[in-house]
Amino acid sequence: MDHAQILALIASLSGTPSPDPFAGLRTASQQPNPVVSIMPCPRPLPIHDIEGVTMICGAVQVPEERNKIGGRKVALNFAVLRASTGYSEPDPVVYLEGGPGGSAMKMLPALDLFFRPWRSRRDVVIYDQRSAGISGSSVNCFQAMSANLVDFMKIGGGIPTAEQTRRCFDELTAKGVPLAAYNTTQNALDLPVIISALGYKDYNIYGISYGTKLGLEVMRVAPQNIRSVIIDGVAPSWVNLYNSLAMKHDEAIQHVVDQCAADKACNEAYPELGKIFVETLNKAARGEITFRGEKVPVELVVMPVLMRNGKYNSTPVTRFIPAYVYELWRGKEMPTVEKLIDAKFDTPRPGDAEITAATAKLDAEQKALIQQLLDNAAIVARAQKSAARAVEGLRDTTETRQGLGTLARLFDTELAVAMKESLSGDKERISHVLADYTSMQTAAPSRERLQAFVNAHFAGSTKDRLLALITGMNAREIEGSFAIIRRDTHAALGSFLSGIYLDIYACQEDIPFNSLEGYKALTAKLKYPHVGLLSDDLAKAFYDGCSSIKPQPRENWHVPVKSDIPTLSFGSVFDVQTPASWAKIAIEQMTNAQAFIIPEAGHGALLYQPCVAEMGVAFIDNPKRRFDNSCARSIKVDWHIAPWVGAQKK
Repeated sequence: MDHAQILALIASLSGTPSPDPFAGLRTASQQPNPVVSIMPCPRPLPIHDIEGVTMICGAVQVPEERNKIGGRKVALNFAVLRASTGYSEPDPVVYLEGGPGGSAMKMLPALDLFFRPWRSRRDVVIYDQRSAGISGSSVNCFQAMSANLVDFMKIGGGIPTAEQTRRCFDELTAKGVPLAAYNTTQNALDLPVIISALGYKDYNIYGISYGTKLGLEVMRVAPQNIRSVIIDGVAPSWVNLYNSLAMKHDEAIQHVVDQCAADKACNEAYPELGKIFVETLNKAARGEITFRGEKVPVELVVMPVLMRNGKYNSTPVTRFIPAYVYELWRGKEMPTVEKLIDAKFDTPRPGDAEITAATAKLDAEQKALIQQLLDNAAIVARAQKSAARAVEGLRDTTETRQGLGTLARLFDTELAVAMKESLSGDKERISHVLADYTSMQTAAPSRERLQAFVNAHFAGSTKDRLLALITGMNAREIEGSFAIIRRDTHAALGSFLSGIYLDIYACQEDIPFNSLEGYKALTAKLKYPHVGLLSDDLAKAFYDGCSSIKPQPRENWHVPVKSDIPTLSFGSVFDVQTPASWAKIAIEQMTNAQAFIIPEAGHGALLYQPCVAEMGVAFIDNPKRRFDNSCARSIKVDWHIAPWVGAQKK
């Protein structure tokens, strides 16, 4: 941070900066019955952003049921990341998060990094949708969560069991929550309300994953003032997404086969790769392949294809896949298999050792200068980490003094120690304490409620110390204690809540359009055998979870979107969440759209290849611009030719 940024940080920590760059929003939040309110931003924050100066957070009230006048409102939490110029364009970029049910507001540092190219000219708006992230409290089944907290915290992968889902939905139904109002169409109708409340008129959309499904629905039901749309990792509502859980893997394998066949050196080294892939999968299924004395399962054959997805800071292992598959098929020497398995299918970007090795042919003076560059890079990295720690420390101190309160923070610390010391090893007591603790997230903040909790579960000096802290709290610190309870409970239940939020959308609007029978039928037709083993359990868990949820079909939902809004559609070659081919399917009924398939990229091409951001910035600057395929052509795969290839030819 430079001196100006440090001064701005001091101003923000001391109070509202002057002049206030968000004065209009603050004024709107102070009107009678405001639609928008200003709230502290959820942590962590982007390191270079200063709350109240370069970014601001809050919530916009939207109607839960649009056909009910005077009905309940739902608060959708947002963040505005200001453009870095004083001469910004008036139309922001609005990011639509995936899921459904994913939280963009918990990813502010990452999203700042991904959307920084746009911030040179435009604001970036981020928000959590209805039934998603920190906007999801209106559909949280608090009683079911409190009663089963220990079990829910053990759930892996964000998929609740069918029984847990049923209990949650039963509670929501009993409370009168209109679950049918939580769907992608209503979600789409929320977006214009948010844009207007934040003071914008025209805007641009960038959606990833479910965010593309939502973006397409906004184009269908609320197209006014949309200037341009980018969809990336595309999931159109008219494809059978949940029937395609295995098809995604099948298509990703085929992309590798096609890429190798199109390259002379790869094709000569590994001819008929598709056929070899099929035979290798069949051999693994029969238990005929061994590595280091153990049988190789089907999952291990496909692993390098799947493991590329989600590794944003690694060099993709695509170049090794043909050799890897051939070596498993041959059953002889396996240097490539050893390399990938030992590296856990990851190839980190070059570090100091690789750079030092690359200097072997340089003279002594040149090597010394290279080493000096490495030393300087290390110093810069340490300085950046130190600055990040300092800024977070200042933010923590300010949050304690001005927000939560010193005694609220101290009570939270002491309570954590007390629970660890007093309850260690007693699972039944732990379950009761956690249930009572979680139940306070919906309680009105009061000193008496905190005291009752402590009296019920602690004794002796531990109880006396906690009660003394509660007695000393002022009203703001009491509220701060309950804010900590809400925050910590949501974090602990994040996996379960994400699964429930997804089910609310998917089970209501995509069943019976998708079904377990449909999944099995599509999987049986795939080119590459046995890949269903990778997704069969997931498919069963998903459809079992939906079995107790009433579908809410609606007209025009599973119909292709027709639009003339300028649209840029990206598919990624090794995306195993939304197949690359869906990027083209999504725009078949559009008159002003372009689709591009990006090599060496996974789910969300923006996260993998810089040229995608370059295209995206250029497109939003000029939505009429037509692009060639130079981004994809610039990405080359340097295929690994295993040492045994030459010997095999001889």
